[in-house]
Amino acid sequence: MKKIFYILFIGFALYGCEKEISVDLPPYDSKVVIEGYIEQGQNPYVLITRSQGYFDPVDSNTFTQMQVTDARVYVSNGNQIDTLTNIGPYYFGDKFLGEVGKKYDLTVWVDNTKYTATTTIKPPVPIDSIKFYPDPDIDVDTLGFLWFYAHDPDTMGNAYRIYTKTIGKDTRFVHPSTSTMDDELFNGQAVEFSIYRGKDVLQDDLYNDEGLDSLGIKWYYFVMGETVVVKFCTIDHANYEFWETMERQQQSDANPFSSPVTPITNIQGGALGIWGGYGVYLDTVHITPDIIKF
Repeated sequence: MKKIFYILFIGFALYGCEKEISVDLPPYDSKVVIEGYIEQGQNPYVLITRSQGYFDPVDSNTFTQMQVTDARVYVSNGNQIDTLTNIGPYYFGDKFLGEVGKKYDLTVWVDNTKYTATTTIKPPVPIDSIKFYPDPDIDVDTLGFLWFYAHDPDTMGNAYRIYTKTIGKDTRFVHPSTSTMDDELFNGQAVEFSIYRGKDVLQDDLYNDEGLDSLGIKWYYFVMGETVVVKFCTIDHANYEFWETMERQQQSDANPFSSPVTPITNIQGGALGIWGGYGVYLDTVHITPDIIKF
């Protein structure tokens, strides 16, 4: 009982000493942010924005105001140079498609400042099979996660990123908050990964404050009867480092006891972001009782 009394006493004492403090923050130095991709069989595309201060106001026009639409953007495959065209928020190429094993150089000019990056499209790794794992913590067996199996090549340094697209639900491929992995612990071995459904921020209006849709289902579940396209991407080490540190940063944002994490960029010249090549393997699964993982 004494312990409780002491704690309450200290609390009242601190409350009585409360004082308003104003802190003058230095002006925020906005940076160019470059996010670009090239996959095998696809044209390159790049999104360019400017970073925003943590305390800057956010409204429906914020993303539009952040976009950089007057940049000069070039991608080279070593033989050709593609001048990307701005369409909406993105810059798109149309001269060549990504090829496995090739290196691609990105050059971006914004306000007479040059930014560069290089990436390679790694060979895709096939998925051997996909299972459905009902959530053991709930009473129904129709809601759960996907569990897929693959075999990592016997070469150290492979890295991966995973996406899914639920037909009829997702308008694009989405990824879970932890979507990257490397083969440091499973090089050359048969491995298995569990996946929950990622959340598309463009579809937030489909869910209430508790993350439930109109049927009362949490956004992160896959549901019996659904058809899901799994996108298993092989990425280079720079791409892995960026997304792995980015995901750790996002997960630590709400934790006051975590250490700050700075995403590791491969963009040279002072910009933030990533230029990444993707070796893509696609597999489609229809969730039925015969693929349940026991």
